[in-house]
Amino acid sequence: MVDYLLALFSGRPRRIRVIEGTLQGKRTITNLFWAQNYGILPYLGADRHLSRQTYDQWLMVQAQAGNLILADQTAQLTEKGLAAQMTWQANHYQPRFGQWTWIANWQRLADRVLLAVQLVSEFAYHNRRYSPLSLPWHEKLAVRNWFLHHDGQIVSQVKTELAAVLTQLAKVDERLSNLFAYRLIGHESVGWSAMEASRQLGIQASDLFWMERDAWLFFAHSLAQSTGALTELVLPLLATTPLSSSAQQTLTAFLGGHSIEEISHARRLRVGTIREHLLQAVILLPGQLPLARLLPSQVEAKLQQQYQGPVAEWRFTPQSTDPGHEFFYFRLFQVKVMQDG
Repeated sequence: MVDYLLALFSGRPRRIRVIEGTLQGKRTITNLFWAQNYGILPYLGADRHLSRQTYDQWLMVQAQAGNLILADQTAQLTEKGLAAQMTWQANHYQPRFGQWTWIANWQRLADRVLLAVQLVSEFAYHNRRYSPLSLPWHEKLAVRNWFLHHDGQIVSQVKTELAAVLTQLAKVDERLSNLFAYRLIGHESVGWSAMEASRQLGIQASDLFWMERDAWLFFAHSLAQSTGALTELVLPLLATTPLSSSAQQTLTAFLGGHSIEEISHARRLRVGTIREHLLQAVILLPGQLPLARLLPSQVEAKLQQQYQGPVAEWRFTPQSTDPGHEFFYFRLFQVKVMQDG
């Protein structure tokens, strides 16, 4: 079920490949910029397995139903589509923890934690004859090594840590904490099936994906703020910033006073790559970069004269023999205007 896609479109044209790329977690500057413009950055990487075939087929079905108008790689909701969107949002679970989407690949994190909980549960009952979750060998090895580095207190430690997170999650939405708890696998317990979870929680099956995503993002964020056995287990999977490690290195160097050219030379990366890193930082970490260093006042004044009206309608028109540098300023100015409101 991909009808959740209705929530990502509006009554104004939106680039269909940007929405697709955002869901798949593709962090190009184009995707990040337009995702921010559309207000859908919280969906970054939300559906990494979404196929183009499934996505394009859904677009065609919605167009045939009169919900979408497709034109020139864009799509916008019709009046009928806007009504369908409102109906969808009123009758389905709405994601609430997308601001933490960058913390981890929640599905990989979930797999590792589920295997660890299964191992600890079976250990608590002194049971060695069971079938562990079928996961890649490197994940099994990570859980095994983690387990061997702990003593018999691991059972009480994991129980305490799980209880603490679930208590906090229940304060937000008790359905999320119940879903999380009853999907765990342990001794003589295989956890809720999707059908059972849907029935027990009184929700539609299509909402389970988003509820599980929210529960695991909350879990990942909570562990990132604490210490303990489970934090130790997932720490290698947790990001400390929305930026890639390379972009973070560029940002650190820039904030340390180095110029774009100096960073490019020191890191042996193209100037264009350094600019892309800084644009990522401007988009994903608003307010943390001094834009005055990146966008000189005289350049901004010239851009103000050249580009007016809604940011989404601007079309880049190079005015110099260095369009790459000029586009960098253009995109910076777009982001600045958009973030200034």
